Amino acid sequence: MKSGKTKPTEEIILNAAMKVFTRRGYAGARTEDIAKEAGINRALLHYYYRDKETIFNLIFETRIKEFFGGVFGIFQTTLPLFEKIDKLVQHEIETFSKHPDLAHFVLGEIAQEPERLLHFGEKLNLNPRKLIAGFENQINEEVKRGTLRPVDGRQLIIHIMSLCIYPFIARPIIKTMMQMEEPDFMIMMDKRKKEVYEFIMHAIKK
Repeated sequence: MKSGKTKPTEEIILNAAMKVFTRRGYAGARTEDIAKEAGINRALLHYYYRDKETIFNLIFETRIKEFFGGVFGIFQTTLPLFEKIDKLVQHEIETFSKHPDLAHFVLGEIAQEPERLLHFGEKLNLNPRKLIAGFENQINEEVKRGTLRPVDGRQLIIHIMSLCIYPFIARPIIKTMMQMEEPDFMIMMDKRKKEVYEFIMHAIKK
């Protein structure tokens, strides 16, 4: 590992692999593509990582753990519903801001193999269906109290995810249509955390 601001080779390879997997998907990616993206030869790549599957599994588990592990963790808390929604919005937008390729990577690979998410939940000893059911129960309690209009919890989760994730999926289109550079887009995403939360509150509160 080199000192200073130089990134370690492992990090360079994983960042390059993330871009290649995002563009080509797991099936279409080749180790030579990853090596080329990283600016190294294949021999050096294989010195650090045995094969494409090893690299992919490491990236997938790390990124999935960071995103869905955070989401599941928020669902598990005993926070009040409105605070929980705020935390979900904050987590999703901050995670995708930190990892620009994550939205395409995660959605693309889970679309190919949806059971990956269930397997991941099992590894963390979490059941996504139970967590969502708990969230729905919390919503139903607020409806009974009269603080919310009748809301389908599953629909609400989809609304939250859509409002948070879509701008990162459509990033090039948004930047082109609104004639903004990357720093401006990121400023907008930072402001969006508040915008999305307030939008959802206006939609569901009585």
